[in-house]
Amino acid sequence: MTEPVCVILVERDTAVRARLVEHLCQAGYAVTAVSDGHAYRRHLSDRHYAVALIAVELPDPPGQVLIDHTRRNSASAIIGIATEDTVELRVGCYRAGADLFLRAPVDDLELAAAIASLARRYERLRAVSRSPGRWRLSARRRALATPDGDLLELSPKECRLLELLALGDGRAVARGVLLEGLYARDDESAARALETLVRRTRRKLAARWPGPSPILTEHGVGYAFSVPLAWD
Repeated sequence: MTEPVCVILVERDTAVRARLVEHLCQAGYAVTAVSDGHAYRRHLSDRHYAVALIAVELPDPPGQVLIDHTRRNSASAIIGIATEDTVELRVGCYRAGADLFLRAPVDDLELAAAIASLARRYERLRAVSRSPGRWRLSARRRALATPDGDLLELSPKECRLLELLALGDGRAVARGVLLEGLYARDDESAARALETLVRRTRRKLAARWPGPSPILTEHGVGYAFSVPLAWD
């Protein structure tokens, strides 16, 4: 039998926590639920959780601090949940490392589907990172080697994009940083050029690499090269 997807949930409100646990268990997930950040950190260090659900409006430590801690200390996908829904709060969560932001009360079916999607994506990425080789970028040769040794020739802009993403060490690089590094300006024209460049680079990788694209979009933040990338 397939092992259930393990989920960790931190939510201060007892009733909300109980409802989420009940629904997620019914959906087939193995759920560990805690009421505060201190207990959350202890459990997170004990085992691997595919997905972490973090109530952003926790008081001590705040939810964004827990998101950042999770991103730095685990391979879990991260969903931030909050009753408040402002641009500033969402951007703060994404910058801290969240994969998804949902407004509470969360629809049960949407939450279950989001967990399934993120768990699948992260498991594919973990499989890539466990492969015998690794991605290697040679700026001097303007080439990218896939984990199985295939070599992709890059345009100057594609190479520069990957150089900038490599600096993120797996975390999202802010859109403004990419625009400045690629085009030396931050305007609508440059933003469109960046989106086109990312799409073109993803297509080039997809034509030679059967796995999921390592270039991920962090909505409201920028882009990340989500698996280890060695470069010179």
